[in-house]
Amino acid sequence: MRHKIKYPAILFFVFLFFPPFLSAGTVDEKIVTITVAKKDNLVNICKTWLENPHDWKRISKFNQLKNPNLIYPGQRIKIPVKLLKGIPMEGIVTFIKGNVWAGPKGTEATAILKKGDVVGQGAQIETGKDSAVEITFEDGSAFFLRPDTRVSIRTARQQQPYFMIRRLFVPAGRTMMHIQKCTGGDSRFEIHTPSAISAARGTQFRVSVDNDKTTRTEVLDGVVGVAGAGKKVMLDPGQGTWVEKGKQPNTPQTLLPPPPLEGLRPLYQSLLIDFSLAMPSRAVAARVIVAKDFEMKNVVKEIVMQKGDPLPKIMLPDGNYYCQTLSINPAGLEGIPLAPQGFKVRTNPFPPFVQRPVNGEELKTKRVEVEWLKVGDAASYSVQVSKESDFKNLYKNIQGITGTRQSIDLEEYGVYYFRVCSIAGDDFKGLWSDAIFFSCVEPPKAPEAEAPVVDKKSIALRWQDMGPDMTYLFQMAKDPLFKEVLLEKTTDVADIRFDKPKKGGTYYVRVRAVDPAGYEGQFTPAQAFEIKTFPYAEAGAIVTWVIGALIIIL
Repeated sequence: MRHKIKYPAILFFVFLFFPPFLSAGTVDEKIVTITVAKKDNLVNICKTWLENPHDWKRISKFNQLKNPNLIYPGQRIKIPVKLLKGIPMEGIVTFIKGNVWAGPKGTEATAILKKGDVVGQGAQIETGKDSAVEITFEDGSAFFLRPDTRVSIRTARQQQPYFMIRRLFVPAGRTMMHIQKCTGGDSRFEIHTPSAISAARGTQFRVSVDNDKTTRTEVLDGVVGVAGAGKKVMLDPGQGTWVEKGKQPNTPQTLLPPPPLEGLRPLYQSLLIDFSLAMPSRAVAARVIVAKDFEMKNVVKEIVMQKGDPLPKIMLPDGNYYCQTLSINPAGLEGIPLAPQGFKVRTNPFPPFVQRPVNGEELKTKRVEVEWLKVGDAASYSVQVSKESDFKNLYKNIQGITGTRQSIDLEEYGVYYFRVCSIAGDDFKGLWSDAIFFSCVEPPKAPEAEAPVVDKKSIALRWQDMGPDMTYLFQMAKDPLFKEVLLEKTTDVADIRFDKPKKGGTYYVRVRAVDPAGYEGQFTPAQAFEIKTFPYAEAGAIVTWVIGALIIIL
């Protein structure tokens, strides 16, 4: 189901003229000359040559014709090139994300657009929720539509070899225009809204219209004139204004600088991405954008936060990202964007789930068997043992372990701390598991040794603590795809103990973090453990063979 547009239907009229390099005389005159043939009249000439045939009166006045109904064969008629009819031109889909539809003029956009598709005059384009599209023309000019936006390409024509003309009708929302610099003095870009007209000679600017039909224009490069209710103001680079419906444009304001990112790390090895903003004194809010590309087109997270509020928790899967911020002033104008700051998220390979020893366990031996669950994308593991909880001084440091268990001989009785981490095939070291502690207790002087007590009734698992107020959803299944979940539990601590399955075989477990707002992160890769049972079938075969042998002997 396509996302319905919630903004009011507002039309933007966009005119873009690009004269190519002409001879000096032609550039100065900006006209073409038509020679009148027999049986020609001014109205028919204008129908043939003009974009709007009703402009014949303008042509008559331009040529100072005393009687527009009386022209003669061989007479020369001059026509401004900006009034000429052009040939259709097409744009190419150069970026697309999510659901974007297109359709011909006058119909609902239902055809799904793909990168590389061609759109031309008369096309209607609609973006869905969390979607975006960029349309680029042959001269390099482009328009970029954010989520929940519609656009109709009413005119896209080239007046070869003079001008390129585009007229777009765009609903309200946030739209970015990138316009190639023009060669001629007439070249311009106009946007009409219910409350203002923005005429640009620049190359990059933003226009937005809110639910109250207030228009905001912010110029990043070039010059833009904004008119409304009989008044016009000029915006230089780094300036913006807003116009309420039926009112004049407000005095241009300097766009605020972006809030710097504080504490953004180049590498995150956790699901939560933490940093803070230092908002300018005049800012009342800020927009935070996280994208997968430096151009900030492939947006994966976008937040508007009020000044003084903490940054909402951001959870991202492994990958390379860029973060950008913009300040918002009391008038709602968004400021100069921060240059994208890159960072990387890599949580894989995850820390292994420690099976034994159990946290706080007392062991009556100096040989400790440590064991953990297999991590799917781990090539090896590293184990550390220390007498200090901060692991500043290592008692044991074992690397390159390819299995999931290790025997460790300790020379002394006492309290020890243990942790393990996964090493990927490219030698990237994952985070350490949470440290557990255990005690090696000297056994009492024994009379007769008793049989050791072995706990065979339960399985204990532990994982990395993701922080306060987090909960965890744990699942166990017999298949790695978890098509049939055998056990599911929610816990607010980073460990779990459950009854050992009665049936033998391989079992798979996984867990995911859930933040206080109920947002669920991705499941960890499935980890496996095996339950072995007595081989009754093989034992039965042996007993049968023995009985048969006895019968033969007897």
